[in-house]
Amino acid sequence: MMQDDQIIYPELVEQSHAYLLSRGVAVSKDVVYRNMIKFHLIDQNGQPTQKAINEGLVSETNDPNSLAVFKAQNPLFLPYDDRHFIWVAELQEWTADLYVAKDVSKRILDGRVVGDKEHAKAVLNYLKKQGGGRYE
Repeated sequence: MMQDDQIIYPELVEQSHAYLLSRGVAVSKDVVYRNMIKFHLIDQNGQPTQKAINEGLVSETNDPNSLAVFKAQNPLFLPYDDRHFIWVAELQEWTADLYVAKDVSKRILDGRVVGDKEHAKAVLNYLKKQGGGRYE
């Protein structure tokens, strides 16, 4: 079986993979590539799709503060409506609301997505303590 370092991936895949690793998400480049195709961010040749361009997921300026860029770099968040995200200027990053935090944590624990299971458990425990059963 070929290793990720033996395959030349498109630049958008390399960038997304590096970003995910910087955020502590252990995922292979192959998984990133397949998910970017699945969510219609790139075609099989690694070029951005018209959908990705139209929705602002790929731009000429590639504004790092853009929610579209954040979601493109974090495909885990693509299914969620933009209203669930808030730009925190002090931190210079996007944050998700409690609905997304709960749902992503459950998806990680269910094994539907790759992520830090201990962190996901901690998030769900915190939400349970804060709001009783509201976030169950």
